[in-house]
Amino acid sequence: MKSDRQKPAIPWILIGLFFVIAVTSVILGILYYRNHKKQLFEDQLNELSVIADLKVRQIVEWRRERLADGSLISTNLPLIRLFNSYFEEQNDVTLRSEVIQTLRSLIVNSDYKNVLLIDTASNVLVSFPDRDTLVGDHLRPMITELAGNPEIVLTDIHQTSKVSFVHLDLLIPIISRTAVDTSLSGFLAFRIDPTDLLYPSIQTWPLPSKTAESLLIREEGDSVYYFNEPKFRRNTEVVIKASKGAGDLASAMAVRGIESTLDGIDYRGKRVIAAMKKVPESTWHLVAKIDRDEVLAELNDQITLIIIIIILFILTTGLFLGIIEWNESVRFYRSRYEAELDHLALVKHFDYILKYANDIIYLTDRKLNIIEANDRATEACQLSRDDLIGASVTRIVAPGYVESMLGETRLIGEKGFATYETMLLRNDGSVFPVEISAREVEIEGVKYYQSICRDITERKNSEETLRESEERFRKIFEESPFGIAMTSKDLTILRANTALCRMTGYSEEELRSYTFRDFTHPGYIKNDEISLMKLVAEEIPIYHTEKRYIRKDRSIIWGSTT
Repeated sequence: MKSDRQKPAIPWILIGLFFVIAVTSVILGILYYRNHKKQLFEDQLNELSVIADLKVRQIVEWRRERLADGSLISTNLPLIRLFNSYFEEQNDVTLRSEVIQTLRSLIVNSDYKNVLLIDTASNVLVSFPDRDTLVGDHLRPMITELAGNPEIVLTDIHQTSKVSFVHLDLLIPIISRTAVDTSLSGFLAFRIDPTDLLYPSIQTWPLPSKTAESLLIREEGDSVYYFNEPKFRRNTEVVIKASKGAGDLASAMAVRGIESTLDGIDYRGKRVIAAMKKVPESTWHLVAKIDRDEVLAELNDQITLIIIIIILFILTTGLFLGIIEWNESVRFYRSRYEAELDHLALVKHFDYILKYANDIIYLTDRKLNIIEANDRATEACQLSRDDLIGASVTRIVAPGYVESMLGETRLIGEKGFATYETMLLRNDGSVFPVEISAREVEIEGVKYYQSICRDITERKNSEETLRESEERFRKIFEESPFGIAMTSKDLTILRANTALCRMTGYSEEELRSYTFRDFTHPGYIKNDEISLMKLVAEEIPIYHTEKRYIRKDRSIIWGSTT
């Protein structure tokens, strides 16, 4: 027998959704990788720039300290006099020994390699220690130049065939100052080995890294000269022959004035991230760099984890969509079952609440249709249960109060609850006042409005009776032919009627700042105070007296007071 049941339709929507989610996940993963890579490179470049600035400041400070040493020595008059004396008496053995001891004291515990005493003809007269004592081709023309304009000079890093190590010279002019003459006698030349202090301070890296290093370089023609020993080339010095326009070479970019690169190359040909800074007051440049591969190593580990997460997410999404499709066939039965559960839950809930309730209680849906009500509601509104259930709540609200009730309902949607007074309508057309406490409730995932209405007819009647009583008292107080006053506990007058004002001659406003003693004859005040204290202490039930009063015009009248 041929079945009439249709086969389930191919879930093209779910398949399309799965495809979109999978593609979107891959695209987001790629975008995350690119963005994170860019951010990682920028953070690394900022870090290199900070380190390069730090190194440049160290170099500048080191240079200034050397020049400060020169300035201090040049202004030391005893030293200058000693050296001038030796220039004049070079054959004096005792004087020579004193000069050697002085030179020795100047370089002990310092980063100066040796010190030379040189005359204006570039001849070394005395040195300590007695090695590398010749004046090279770099220093000789500088001495000749400074002879005409003497000043303290720190030379560039250099090496000559006459000196065994790469060095700098600190040249200090020795000037003879006498009463009749000021002339240049010679120079002190302090030789500085940069490998002792300068290079180590440059090569020290503040953070753990396998490939990061800083290099001090100088442009020499079309070449770039590396002063300190590169980390991955164990030579004392390395000269890279390259044009200043040589592509992505970080050192060549530095001498061209470029301050940073995210994709340069170093002396090994490795791709690097580098920050380049010019050292002020010198021909030097500093390059702080790190291999891109080291920076990307951490990112590559994260990418592996991201790929795994994306694959798991796609598989989980596919499983979830498969479960949705599998559940589609039983959705109708589930909805019927849940509807029955909702009904049973509502019945159970209201059976418990309504069983002993004396107030009107009803439950409405979001459209304000009554879906459940207790017996008190049908009794008070004079409607059968069939007429009440399913009807709009506006049917039992008195005309003129519907709009205000709808406004309160909107307030319930915003705050979750509301308390207000309104008038309900009976089937016979009569109305009665109620106080409604309404609240939004959720039952089995569905939102309803639960309202509890209390008949406040008796309270309204009591309030009316109270208003009538207060009105009668007001008329008695104001229209009485006898003077009446209301006082506080300290007997200050709070209110006074017209009769009392006529009797005393004061206006009510004036009497409000008085007590009875202010217009009572002095002969009665003491007895009044004692009796009033007994009255306040409830020792006597009532106090009555006849006494004289002083009117505003100072005339005397007699009065009876209770």
